Amino acid sequence: MIEKIIAIAVILVCTVRVIGYGAYTLKDKNTVGGVGLFVIAFLVAMSSVYFFLVS
Repeated sequence: MIEKIIAIAVILVCTVRVIGYGAYTLKDKNTVGGVGLFVIAFLVAMSSVYFFLVS
């Protein structure tokens, strides 16, 4: 149980950091890179949710 809580915390911190970098990238006029980072953050979050629900 504690392992899942730690893993969720790490994934959440990493996802928030990627979203923040994506916002910075969009502000820097790199639209494709910013959207790509948002897509990656979304995929990581959804795959993590799926793996935690299945296991």
